Amino acid sequence: YTQAEINRALVAGARQGKRVVRLKGGDPFVFGRGGEECQALAQAGIPFKVIPGISSALAGPAYAGIPVTHRNVATAFTVVTGHTAGSEDVDWHSLPRSGTLVILMGMNHLPQIAQQLVGHGRAADTPAAVIHQATTNAQQMVTGTLADIGQRAQHLPSPAVIVVGEVVRLATEIGWYEPEAEPAFSLDFLNLEALAALPISS
Repeated sequence: YTQAEINRALVAGARQGKRVVRLKGGDPFVFGRGGEECQALAQAGIPFKVIPGISSALAGPAYAGIPVTHRNVATAFTVVTGHTAGSEDVDWHSLPRSGTLVILMGMNHLPQIAQQLVGHGRAADTPAAVIHQATTNAQQMVTGTLADIGQRAQHLPSPAVIVVGEVVRLATEIGWYEPEAEPAFSLDFLNLEALAALPISS
């Protein structure tokens, strides 16, 4: 579904008197297009509530034993999308050259991302990590530096969280999560038509 179709479905369901729940992974306002959906509802005069979630930008590093801030190591962190990293639209100059950088949706462009970060001031030996399927029993992490993380993590598919910065070194000391110890689970998803067909009592 396009975002416009999702927006229309939310408005249509509400106008039919249904209680509509739009469930998202992570936080709806962190690359989740939650703001766009709220705009559509507001413009239609439909009241709504937003319940914050935990973004993978925080949960992924936490499950890998990587605090995005840490006293005397990193006093700030930046979250960016890597989805458009292969285009000329990215303002690499605006990204900080120190602190923690968390990149979401960037696996398809990881080598280019690393190269651009080095080209715009980050040291080639800056620690980097890729966390695949974070928080699940399938979680895997690969660490390296900006010089070699593209090669080291090339076997990992999306979804993955990329972390760049000195805090990555802390994973060897405070990594706590053991994916193999977690029970396997599965999720079943309903599409929008199935959701709209469900009887919802007020």
